[in-house]
Amino acid sequence: MQSLNSFLFGEETCFTIHGYPQCPYYQKAVQLGKHIDSNNKNIKVENKECDREEWKEYLEKQTTGLGHKARYHTTCPLVIEGCTDDAKSFVGGYAEFLNHSKKNKLIKPKN
Repeated sequence: MQSLNSFLFGEETCFTIHGYPQCPYYQKAVQLGKHIDSNNKNIKVENKECDREEWKEYLEKQTTGLGHKARYHTTCPLVIEGCTDDAKSFVGGYAEFLNHSKKNKLIKPKN
């Protein structure tokens, strides 16, 4: 996984947040991504939107090749880490993205 090297050696890390604009958890993930992107010079966050009616098909296409856990992800948003296709890994939805961000010290926990 590329992210550990990114934090230790300063290599770039990328997150892609997929979702539809009407989803409140997608909006929360986008806000979290903006915060991470603006406070970490080696992290880039990209948002990709689709129509809600296309979400199921879109999700299937995006999770192909990301492993067993990703196949069972059915909710919005979908967060993927990795800057290249061969380095992409499944993070999860908003809650997993938040936990991943705290665990890797991309954001500071609130006291």
